[in-house]
Amino acid sequence: MKKYIFILIVTLLIISCNSKIKDSESKIKIEKGTEIIEKKTIIEEMTPNDIAEKKVKTNSNNSEEILGSWIGYFKEDTKESYTEKGIYVDEGFYWNRENKINLSIDKITDSLVVGHSVVAGNNRPFKGKLMNGMFHVKEPGDDKYDGEFKFTIAENKLTGKWAAYKNIDIKNRKYELTKKVFAYNPDIMLEQVKEYVDWNTFTEEKTLEEYDEGEFEEWITKEFASATKLIYTINASNTLLKKNDVENLKKGDLTIIRNTIYARHGYSFKNRPLRVFFDAQSWYIPVHTDIKSEFTEIEKENIKLLLRYEKNAIEYYDYFGRG
Repeated sequence: MKKYIFILIVTLLIISCNSKIKDSESKIKIEKGTEIIEKKTIIEEMTPNDIAEKKVKTNSNNSEEILGSWIGYFKEDTKESYTEKGIYVDEGFYWNRENKINLSIDKITDSLVVGHSVVAGNNRPFKGKLMNGMFHVKEPGDDKYDGEFKFTIAENKLTGKWAAYKNIDIKNRKYELTKKVFAYNPDIMLEQVKEYVDWNTFTEEKTLEEYDEGEFEEWITKEFASATKLIYTINASNTLLKKNDVENLKKGDLTIIRNTIYARHGYSFKNRPLRVFFDAQSWYIPVHTDIKSEFTEIEKENIKLLLRYEKNAIEYYDYFGRG
């Protein structure tokens, strides 16, 4: 008789040991829009997404209090439908598929409303009307995840619902957002509010244990890629890192330190484990899907250094929680 028991061991200890496991086929996740540009040599035409990110303000209808970015969580509307599409890693880690969203109102002229949404690595324009105090705005419909927003603004809250045009996993969402202003701050540090767990990257070990004479149980131990507390002490935006700062870090640490640079610039992550981790940061606002031209010289050098070590870094701890 066999039982399959899945046990997650995600440890943050960094005591040295000799039984480390290397992921020989590991790949570095570099998201589109975060590549380093050394120097722009030509003037490129602006794309629709670029234009959407440049907010257009108007003085009509005293709309200044409405214009700008409204930030909060984009949650499944279980009253409309319930999908059970959450991600369970173990008893201590669950993601219910909510994402931080930036609903930006860029222009209001008479009853016409123009803006864009930034969520889950997508930057989508929308336009519509304000009718009887209710905003009705629609995304173009040429993207799988486009839909229609309906919301009101009252007492400094933007509250509403969203429905997808297509039959995607979570077709109906709700949100209650507050207005925030994004400002790049190279000195901001990560808060210890949520562990980083990459549930897509793990290793397994199978063992047999005898629980009765001639009867064995098969135990499958899964260990997921994670990060240590060192991510809360290293800042790659305001300090030029050296080899000895990073050479002994595990891969999860290097990944988070590098991606924290992107988060400080308001990058919207497509990668789900990264998105879940950074969405939990109170200061994080998804603003852009392309930050290639935003990096400082310190950040460029640090990204190059981190990537060099990230490629061959150790992914996991051993099964006893030792690093």
